[in-house]
Amino acid sequence: MRINKYLCGLAVGVSMLFASCNTDNIGAEYYGSNEGQGITFAAAKLTATAVQTSSPQFQIPIYRSNTIGDFTGSVTATGTIDGEAADCFSVSGFTFKSGEAKTDITVDVSALEIGKVLALTLAYTDSVNMSPTNIEKVTVNVSVEYTWQSLGTGTFVDAWATGSDANPDGVVAKVEILKAEGFDRYRVVKPYAEYLASPQGAADWDNWISLGSTVQNLDIWIEDGLAFYEDFPLGLNYQGDSTQPIYGCHPWGWSSMQDPSFWAHNKMEGKTIQLAPYYYIDDVGGWNYTQYDGVILITLP
Repeated sequence: MRINKYLCGLAVGVSMLFASCNTDNIGAEYYGSNEGQGITFAAAKLTATAVQTSSPQFQIPIYRSNTIGDFTGSVTATGTIDGEAADCFSVSGFTFKSGEAKTDITVDVSALEIGKVLALTLAYTDSVNMSPTNIEKVTVNVSVEYTWQSLGTGTFVDAWATGSDANPDGVVAKVEILKAEGFDRYRVVKPYAEYLASPQGAADWDNWISLGSTVQNLDIWIEDGLAFYEDFPLGLNYQGDSTQPIYGCHPWGWSSMQDPSFWAHNKMEGKTIQLAPYYYIDDVGGWNYTQYDGVILITLP
């Protein structure tokens, strides 16, 4: 049985995207009036955000319906990492100036370790000043983005996806390769884009190609010489069906391959990183290349 462990969002940006709604007049339109301030958050859950080490702060908006006069308030904040309580953050209070329906709470995660995900919850519990339709709590997952440095141009080849009878080793693409500062972590930028956009790619895969959904950044980290990565979309849909994307998956995602002996073909030697994925369509099946060498080869500059 396969363990479903897809992550939301490959490649996360540093800006926060909130639930879709018209926030220009959110206070007056949604919250009506009451004797207090009518304070609420915009949504109970926000899209995950990543901040840079050079700027580890971000804002969470808060709204009110009664815009008469200045008002200052505060929220409570709790956080967990891997289910354990965490205190690697600080949260500001908030102030509305007279006439304002929206202001921001600033969150600082300077102490959050790179590679960890903080599940943060803010709560506003002043019953006198809540909106009658209030959202009193908001949660968001926060991480600190790695600082990436370009190593230059390397090569990427996926023999399974780009190979043919005439060229079984696959089509070699030139790609930019980055390294996370201070970590054995590498990023291959748009590894499949060049091939999928080429006449050869079109001839090989026809309507299976979904260029817009191909992985933009393939992140690989090295532990004791072994290479690890999250599931990544190739940019190919099985039989042209957009609901059946093909993913490249590390063998650790299957309960039958939890023993590290199954991971040995995913490795780094010198300046070459080798990946041996299970090419998988969720709820359908796929092609198991986890025990083969030479499936995907990445050469660093």
